[in-house]
Amino acid sequence: MRLTIFHKLFVSLLVTSMVMVLGMALLINHSFQSGLQNYLNQREVEKLKVVALQVSQYYSAQDGWQMLQEQPWLWENLLSHIGEQAPQRRRPRSEHFQSRRSMPLHQRVHLLNAQGKPVFNYANRHSYNDANFIKVPITDNDKTIGWISFRQKQAISGALAESFFKQQLNNFYLIAAWVALFSFIVAGLLVRHFLKPLQNLRASAKALQQGDYQQQIPVRGNDELAELSQTFNSLTRTLKQQKESREQWLADISHELRTPIAVLLSEIEAIEDGIRQPEPKYISSLHNQVMTLRHLVEDLYQLSLSDSGVNIERSENIDLTQLLETVANQNEARLAEKNIRLERLYDGSAAVILKGDAKSLTQLISNIFENSYRYTDPDGVMQVSLLHNNKNIDLLIEDSAPGVPEESLHRLFERLYRVDKSRSRANGGSGLGLSICENIVNAHGGEIVAEHSPLGGLKIRISLPRIKDK
Repeated sequence: MRLTIFHKLFVSLLVTSMVMVLGMALLINHSFQSGLQNYLNQREVEKLKVVALQVSQYYSAQDGWQMLQEQPWLWENLLSHIGEQAPQRRRPRSEHFQSRRSMPLHQRVHLLNAQGKPVFNYANRHSYNDANFIKVPITDNDKTIGWISFRQKQAISGALAESFFKQQLNNFYLIAAWVALFSFIVAGLLVRHFLKPLQNLRASAKALQQGDYQQQIPVRGNDELAELSQTFNSLTRTLKQQKESREQWLADISHELRTPIAVLLSEIEAIEDGIRQPEPKYISSLHNQVMTLRHLVEDLYQLSLSDSGVNIERSENIDLTQLLETVANQNEARLAEKNIRLERLYDGSAAVILKGDAKSLTQLISNIFENSYRYTDPDGVMQVSLLHNNKNIDLLIEDSAPGVPEESLHRLFERLYRVDKSRSRANGGSGLGLSICENIVNAHGGEIVAEHSPLGGLKIRISLPRIKDK
């Protein structure tokens, strides 16, 4: 039989409750029994104190206890006044076998003189000084003239006391049985209540395993199970987003590949059918389409690497100023071909050091320069600024018109997203450059955002953590 968490918790709570009830039963029983016994013994002591006070009048300083010895009925009369019978000096044989623990008081009372010797000649002699005997002093003018000694009971006896004890014991057993039943019910309810979130989690996990990403567990409270439910709900939402993103990603890639492949197929079929001759201009068109596919595949490869972080090692001390100067010098001539003026608003001789990967940072800046080159109108301007303090470095790259609509700013870093798809394809962009940039910045612990530029175009702000200059 497989033991579930419900069975384990239920048995644990039930056994714990039963052990506690049993322990309490034993302790309370012992406490009640000893307390009742002490109460009964104390009552006997109080009775004998009364006898001690009355019996002192029969003591004579000259004759001692001679009056009681000669007239024992006086002693019997004193005991009868407190509801007890006087002891008999000769007892029937059957009484010798009666348990000393349950003897009535009159069979356990002994009158002793000041030296502790018995006044009467009792049939059974005892050591009246052992721990089982209690002595009540008899005094006259603050002088001890004798003792009333009696054997203390070691067990509850007497019809009334035994009846009361049995009644209370039966009541306690009944209460213990009800407590055990109550513990059984409460343990089951508590375990079922505590495990309900786990049962919901199990059902939702099975649904998630079957592809249902709509499952959400109701969260109650703020304990560990509530945190587990919240984590599972967050996981479900993340998996749902990843599934939707993956489906959209595959659809976008298929769409991006379909256009150049369709163009290639149509042109090759036209040449095969003799509609077109394999002239250099048609071969050049085929070459352009192949290069578009190549760039798209290369960008996909770079994006996959940046996603996994394979090509990013943040172990070098990089001079960002020098790296920026190198990329700017490489792109200055291309920008001049479109009559785009490059303005460097930073000190090229001041080193700005950060911890990072030189190759990926070069790719980051190159992608942004490439983006500005492709989507900035001729006779425009491009500005590069570098701001830094002891904690952060802000790299700002902005260009002139055309700008980007407000609703498109937050989507520029989405994969394969284009503001103007037809114009972007004409310029040869794959729509993956800024996504790669975002992955690189995130891998360096930074942040990249797109804003409107005062120049009329787009401003890319990159914030990276740095180390102090050495």
